[in-house]
Amino acid sequence: MQNNFYVDDEPRSVFVFGNPLRFLFRKGRTIGAYLSGALLAFGWWIFIDAVINSSKYDGTSPMGFEDWFSGLLTTFGMIVINLIDKNRLQGEAYSYSGTGLIWKARLFLFLGFALIAGGLAGSCCVLIVKYIVQMGSSQPYINYGISGVAQNALIMLSTVVLWVAQSTVEEYEYTLRI
Repeated sequence: MQNNFYVDDEPRSVFVFGNPLRFLFRKGRTIGAYLSGALLAFGWWIFIDAVINSSKYDGTSPMGFEDWFSGLLTTFGMIVINLIDKNRLQGEAYSYSGTGLIWKARLFLFLGFALIAGGLAGSCCVLIVKYIVQMGSSQPYINYGISGVAQNALIMLSTVVLWVAQSTVEEYEYTLRI
C-alpha cells in the first residue's frame, strides 16, 4: 500500500505532510538577502521617522547622539559579521596554520556579536534612563526610546537572516578553491 502524501522529488521526512513551502528552498539565498535588507531598511525607517517626529515638539529634538550611537553600533556589527567568510570559521581550533586564520575569523565574529549586543543593550539603557526615568514616560517621548530598541532588534534579526541565507547552498552553485 502506497502513501499518497509523498511527492516523488521530495525527500521523505518524519512528518506525514510534506513541506508546503518546498518551492522556496531553491531561492533561499536570494529571498534571505532581500528579507534581510528589508528588515534593515525597516529598522532604520522606524528610527528616522521617530527623529523627524521628535523635531515637531517644542522645536527642539530631544533625540541626541546617544540615540543614534546604538543604531550605528549595531549596523557596524552587522557589517562585520556578514563580511566574515563562513568557511574560515570551520576547522580545528588547535590546528596550526601559518596565519592563524581560524582564530582571527572567530575573533572578528565575536567582536561583531559584541557590537550588536552592545548596541541593543545601549538602546535599552537609553529607553530606560532617558525616556522612562528622566522624562517620566510621557507619551510622545517614550515612543522615541521604543523606536531605538525596535531599530536595533530589527537590525539584529536582519543579521541572523543574512547569516543563515549566506550559509545556504543554491542548487547550481559550485565552490572553487585554489
